[in-house]
Amino acid sequence: MPSNRIRWNQVKHHWEIYLMVIPTLLAVGLFVYYPATSGIFHSFFRWNGADIAEPLGMANYKDLLFSDQFWNSFRVVFVLGVWNAIKMIPPLFVAVAIHRCASDRVQFWYRAAFVIPMVIPPLVVALIWRQFFFEANSGYLNQFIDALNLEPFLAGLAHLRWPWSEACWLPWGDTFGPPPWDVAARTAYDAVPHAPPAWLGSGKLILTACIVWGFPWVGSLAVLTHLAKLQSISKDVYEAGDIDGVSWWSKFTKIELPLITGSIYIMIVFTIIGTITDAGMILALAGMQGGPAGVVDVPALFMLRKAFVDQRMGYACAVGIILMLVVMVLQKVSALLNDWGNFDPDQKRLVRRRLLVAAIVVNLVAPLMAVWGKHEEPLLSVLAGNPGVWLSSWIHGFSWAGYEAYFPKILRNVSWLLLLAAIPFPALYRSRSQVAPRRTGEGAAVGTGVGDARLAKAIARKKTAGYQAAARVGSGALIFLRHAYIWFVLASAFLPLYLMVIVSFKTNKQFYAAPATLTKPLHPENWPEAWAMITPTLANSVFLSVGSTALMIVIALMAAYFFARQRMPMSTFMWNAILVLMMYPMIANLVPLFRLLRDMNLLNTLTALILVGAAQGQVFAIFMLRNFVEDVPRDLYEAAEIDGAGHFRQMWTVVLPLSGPILGTVAVMHFMTAWNEFILPLIVMRDHARLPVMVQLLRISGEYIKIWGPLMAGYAMAAVPIVILFIASMKLYIRGMTEGAVKG
Repeated sequence: MPSNRIRWNQVKHHWEIYLMVIPTLLAVGLFVYYPATSGIFHSFFRWNGADIAEPLGMANYKDLLFSDQFWNSFRVVFVLGVWNAIKMIPPLFVAVAIHRCASDRVQFWYRAAFVIPMVIPPLVVALIWRQFFFEANSGYLNQFIDALNLEPFLAGLAHLRWPWSEACWLPWGDTFGPPPWDVAARTAYDAVPHAPPAWLGSGKLILTACIVWGFPWVGSLAVLTHLAKLQSISKDVYEAGDIDGVSWWSKFTKIELPLITGSIYIMIVFTIIGTITDAGMILALAGMQGGPAGVVDVPALFMLRKAFVDQRMGYACAVGIILMLVVMVLQKVSALLNDWGNFDPDQKRLVRRRLLVAAIVVNLVAPLMAVWGKHEEPLLSVLAGNPGVWLSSWIHGFSWAGYEAYFPKILRNVSWLLLLAAIPFPALYRSRSQVAPRRTGEGAAVGTGVGDARLAKAIARKKTAGYQAAARVGSGALIFLRHAYIWFVLASAFLPLYLMVIVSFKTNKQFYAAPATLTKPLHPENWPEAWAMITPTLANSVFLSVGSTALMIVIALMAAYFFARQRMPMSTFMWNAILVLMMYPMIANLVPLFRLLRDMNLLNTLTALILVGAAQGQVFAIFMLRNFVEDVPRDLYEAAEIDGAGHFRQMWTVVLPLSGPILGTVAVMHFMTAWNEFILPLIVMRDHARLPVMVQLLRISGEYIKIWGPLMAGYAMAAVPIVILFIASMKLYIRGMTEGAVKG
């Protein structure tokens, strides 16, 4: 917070600054806090979203607690979250490879090339994968497996078992046939024609499909984010490393990785939280039911289905509250892990004690939960002051099988993780400052004569002609491998875009004959047909994205000025209220927000999407803009005050001209978010003429009969505006990132 604090008796001289934060308070209070409060209230009722509101107490939470489907959705999202975190590795390596290019011109062209596939809407990429790669009969994934004869290898992977149990590594079962070591069964299987695997139609493969889609996984802004942080590293650091003779790998592990850890941490946290709160990609790939038998059902999709299919909105509100608590706990744990190295021993012991207490509480509550699931009355007798009835029920009616049946396995695993985290492992918890520095090369500190002699021999060896020739060959090989890796990832990232453009000039007959090559005659008439098909929705998306971005920028900049300029009374409370929303999953508000928009007569209007988008998007924008406004020199404010400028004039003449890069960064990020949003419009909009383009693409892609040429042309038209926007603003975005948009 700013240092110049204003007291209550001075407010009359600065009252106008409160006008800057009022729009933020109204928007956040109405479209975020009110739906959250309504969701908490209605989670204790049987509520269908209209007039039926029967009090149920804790019944909704009890049903969730013992719902296998609900806990399985958390297991699925945990697996997806881990894999999505692993998927952050290719963008990091790509960013490092581009940063290592010696020519600035080459770096610029690589950045420009990666922009195009990165900013293609994720929904478009998911639909292309669903229709081209995962299709059973002619899908590219099955063709790739057949061309390389990978079925025996995949079958072997599917039959490998964990050493401590009979469970297999992968859930594929016999999808790819017997394992290769069963020669007779494998020979018989290969001799008989068999149907190719249906990746999205098989309960054994659909989870793998939800992990694989989007390869090489550079469809986010991670590459440019890492590049922006890498470019902020001083060249003196690299020169010092070259003098010490560090290798290319040591440059990455000792220089680059430690200095961009904050950026990596932020991207991983956002990715995991986004996975937990996202239902869009699973909806696009697997449908509202979460695939066959709900195999890939996730909590957010489970909540949407209970609210808008089963009409159990009170139950769905309870799901949203649990989802909110889980996300907040994860963010708290991630912040704790990030700051662990800075804790003193007393603080670490306090954290371990709390973890131990939490593990004990979870395990003590487990039997009580199990009894609650089987015998609610004995548990109520405990609350009524008669524990003997519960103890009798525990002794005679409870068993280990019942414990496993009623106490979810994921909670048992959480209790074990808490217990393990509470154990002090010195090797794991040792801070970096306790690790002795290790230097290599000519600058290595050696304390013995043997070491000095060995170092002298190493230096002499480096000066020989053979060593220098080998070093030149190795350097050339590294340069070749670096560019080869970039081109491989770039080609893989461009593949969906290539297929989209190629197929847009084909008829269905040409597509089935040669789906991946350009065939004549071309059919450019597919584009006018696609234009007529998506024109109204494309205009709707432009209108709501521009409107939402403009409104968000105005109110977020005013609020950032309020929090950064002076420390007004109640400003700390307001700032903490904004920070809380940084951890709040907005999808948890979806059910009560739908009811609020209906009460305000805003359903089926673009105004609703603009207002809600601006209200929710400004939370992150205020957090980013406040840091920038605080860095504006105080002398400029004082000079403006001497000239008689009020707060609105200071923001217009001082803050706004200096905020171009950061405003551009925030605007581009919010515009892309508003353009790609389709869950809220899918629920709020009913008139097809008012649908955004993403909802329209999802709707037409679900039709049984597909005309591939116009469909792919429509996909391309939906991706072109966002690609053009990002290319035009890429320099502004990079500048905003390097000037403090992402700190750490």
